[in-house]
Amino acid sequence: MTTDLPRGQALRRLLAPLPAAAFAVLVGLSCATPAHAAAADEEAEPQLTVVASTRGVVHSGASLMATVTIDNPGTEVLDGANTVLQLGTQPLADRTALRSWLAGTDPDLPLTSVGVGAAADVAPGQSDSVGITIPADNDALQGLGPGVYPLRAQYGEISAQTVVVVSDAPEPVALVMPITAPATASGLLSADQLAALTAPEGILTAQLDAASATSAILAVDPAIPAAIRVLGEDAPLSAVEWLDDLMLLSNDRFALQFGDADMAAQVQAGLPALLQPLSLEGYAAAPEPTPTPSPSPTESPAAVDDDTSALDLAALLEIGEATPSLYWPAPGQASTAVFDALAASDPEAVVLTPSDATTEGAAGKAVPGSAATAGGAAALVYDDGASDALGAVVTAATEQERAAATATATAELWFAGRDAGTAPVMVALDRGLTTAPFPGDPETVDVPPADLEARLSAAVDVIGLSSVIDPLHLDELMAAAPATITPVESAPDAERVAFAQSIPAGEEHVATIATALENPAVLTGIVRAEALQALGAGWAAQPAAWAEVAAGFAERTGKRGTAVGIQEPAPVNLLAANTDLPVWVRNDLPWPVTVTLRAKTSDPRLDIADTTQVIAQPRSSTAVQVPVEARVGSGNVDIELTLIGPGGEIIGPVQTVEVNVRAEWETIGVVILGALIVGLIGTGIVRTVLRRRKPAASGDESATERGLDAPGAADSGGSGSPDAPTEGDTHG
Repeated sequence: MTTDLPRGQALRRLLAPLPAAAFAVLVGLSCATPAHAAAADEEAEPQLTVVASTRGVVHSGASLMATVTIDNPGTEVLDGANTVLQLGTQPLADRTALRSWLAGTDPDLPLTSVGVGAAADVAPGQSDSVGITIPADNDALQGLGPGVYPLRAQYGEISAQTVVVVSDAPEPVALVMPITAPATASGLLSADQLAALTAPEGILTAQLDAASATSAILAVDPAIPAAIRVLGEDAPLSAVEWLDDLMLLSNDRFALQFGDADMAAQVQAGLPALLQPLSLEGYAAAPEPTPTPSPSPTESPAAVDDDTSALDLAALLEIGEATPSLYWPAPGQASTAVFDALAASDPEAVVLTPSDATTEGAAGKAVPGSAATAGGAAALVYDDGASDALGAVVTAATEQERAAATATATAELWFAGRDAGTAPVMVALDRGLTTAPFPGDPETVDVPPADLEARLSAAVDVIGLSSVIDPLHLDELMAAAPATITPVESAPDAERVAFAQSIPAGEEHVATIATALENPAVLTGIVRAEALQALGAGWAAQPAAWAEVAAGFAERTGKRGTAVGIQEPAPVNLLAANTDLPVWVRNDLPWPVTVTLRAKTSDPRLDIADTTQVIAQPRSSTAVQVPVEARVGSGNVDIELTLIGPGGEIIGPVQTVEVNVRAEWETIGVVILGALIVGLIGTGIVRTVLRRRKPAASGDESATERGLDAPGAADSGGSGSPDAPTEGDTHG
């Protein structure tokens, strides 16, 4: 225990600026600046820690050794002084007195000096330790009976308090240690996350190393081994070795719900049964298909290996030989309704709950580890005060503080065991102590403390190595006669309950879409795994981050529930009697889907293919050509388009396309064109005939003219006769 008290130097440093301030006033300057400077120059106070050896335990007839550590965080040398050790002559009455003593609020307890040690000067930023041994024949040690005694170290004006425990018989105590990963929004841990968590300095490695070769009862999240097994040959070597070590440990164990999901929120949400993982096949097949643009509806889909039926869910979730039917809700949420609901669904159910969540332990009193409600529901009750004291061992910043916290935890356990009588006591490490939360990016992991394994081991060793504790196994704890408890009725977490209530509706929409997949479990299993991880108890300490996770899950689930559908069509002008109507089927999933496109017309003027099978490619839009035939008539016709799954489910919203039918214009156009062609041909024939008849008529007219001129010439005087005289002859 460490306590800070003011030093005499502080007053001198506060008074030092006064002459300068007075001078500033004389020259008309403000004295505020020297005052601020004085406040800034205040020295950090020395820190004192006292630790009794052997985890704060003193054995009858043995000497007592204590170590006092002086830390000097200031900038000036801390003068050496004698350190006086004082021991209480009367044991503390109970845990209330214990906590008052350690907090420094009960300084008037009767103490006697039992030893003195000289401390040397301590340089700035350094520390020094003083060892003090009280021999076994010291009068103060001779008269100590079983109990918890106050111990104080005095160094000048500063002091520190701790306790020592004297015991005549060990107290039976069982320790539960969670083996959980940091809270995550992903359904399963990725290979990169597993590599970081199972590295030599990783969180999961620290947990397993601290629990190895101890009596700690392991509460294992089955999602961790499942994530390793699903990856198969792609799993990091460190993760495979970690899983092998887990399966080889001899520790008692039980399985948490997948993702360490909080079953209390599920019961309070009115779910008919606790959510269970459906399938992890979607994580084993990581499809990265290459979309084929605008394929024919009869083409085969791109090859995607999502046939992972060989993955057995029970085998993936195996954690080793475990005790069944143990449930660990979020601390403080195990109300009577939760007890009754779990017992109704599983008659062998045993619920873990903290003692302060019971009427019997609400005032800080001890409650036996084995218990049952008035209705007969079985329970394991872990002591709230002692569990918190163990947690302080994990969170202590230095080895000296960790040793002091160990003594406090031992004292808390001694009081819990005394108050429980012959019944065993149970303690549990909080989930938040063994993990570090992921930041916003789920692919990265916060770097845990380098000494996390040492911190956890120190807490586990309080149970396993202390001479005043008798470590119990799980079967011994459960075999003890149960005490009767009454659960405290606490208000449910409204936001988590509302989230749990929303899960079934979202999963129903996704399940409908999933029917179009060759293996629907690859999609529904991913959604269920993410839902359970979002319900993880580890999120209780991160409400702001959990709100983002819940919103993200709702958004992803909504998109998956509408991932397959018909793109909104544009109006179509139909001018031909027979044509293909283009329809686009959208698939945002990473797997191909098989659906049937059903088209239904609102008017007999159109004949349309009723159904067309479609294989829509992953993450793309697939064009489907639907044959359409127009009958006589024109006008606007609506065609209703629906996607139907293999089981008859309607996939996505129904779409309507407006078709403007003008198919008679094709016939009219053909007739007009035919008439024009016939007219042109007829005109050509007539003109050709007329042209041929005109030259014949012209020939006949020339011949006639030539025949009429010849007789006229003969009759005009016989100019053609050789005997006829010429004009010259007449005149001659």
